[in-house]
Formats: sequence, C-alpha cells, structure tokens
Amino acid sequence: MVMRLQHGFTMVEMLVTLIIVGILAGLAAPAFTSLVASQNIKTSASMLQSSLLAARSEALKRNTDVIVSPIGGQWASGWTVAVSATGEVLTNNNKASQAVIAGPSGITYNNAGRVSSGGGGSFKFSSAATSDIRCLNIGLSGMPTITISGC
Repeated sequence: MVMRLQHGFTMVEMLVTLIIVGILAGLAAPAFTSLVASQNIKTSASMLQSSLLAARSEALKRNTDVIVSPIGGQWASGWTVAVSATGEVLTNNNKASQAVIAGPSGITYNNAGRVSSGGGGSFKFSSAATSDIRCLNIGLSGMPTITISGC
C-alpha cells in the first residue's frame, strides 16, 4: 500500500494565523490614520503651491493681475485662480483632503509676478488627526515655499 503525504494547513492553524493578523492590524490602525492625515496635509500644501506658481506665471504671461482666492471664503473648500480684470477663471481646485487651511483672504499677483499686497502671505496646513504641520510662505518675490516647521 502506497501512502500519500498530504500538504497544507489545518483549520486550527489557519484560524490562529487570522487571529494574529487581526490583532496586528488593530494595533496598526491608529498609526495608519495619522499617516493618512499627514499625507493629506502634504498634498494640500503642494496643490496650493502649484496653483500659486501657475497664478504667478499667468500674471507674467498675460501682463495683468491674477488672483488666487478661496472658494466660499474658506481655503479648505478649495480655491480658484482667475484673471482679475476679466474675471476669467483659469483653474478651480475643489477640496482634495481633510486638511485645515488657514491663510489670507486672497493672493493677487501683479504683472511683474510679485504679490500686489506689498508682502507675501503665509498659509498653515494642519489636521486634528496628526501633529504634523506644513507652512506655505510667499516671499516678496512671489515665490511660494513649503516648510515643515511651525508658521
């Protein structure tokens, strides 16, 4: 009589493995929530920086003022980039994440690519789910830069 060896796992081994994986996943969930919140902050800051750079470029190209303003008065709701003289909306960025954004009421670039309001501006990106903070500062030349430290 020829004996065949059976390969595989028993039901008990499978259940023990699933229980261990479940426990480890439960322990990792809070850290994952913080990671997602941090990525939302980084994404929002990068998106606004990109919009500011595009507005500056359009102001130089069109030789006119271009304004970046929050939708509904709240930066967290999104923002628009529009030509100031004609009101033509160049881009419309809707809310992309759960980040809290605090900043000035609007940024206007003049035909020289500088911020018209004399000084730059500063935006703070934060979230209740993480202690990470991003700051977007607009220098006198109109160039936006992102820093990781407090504003």
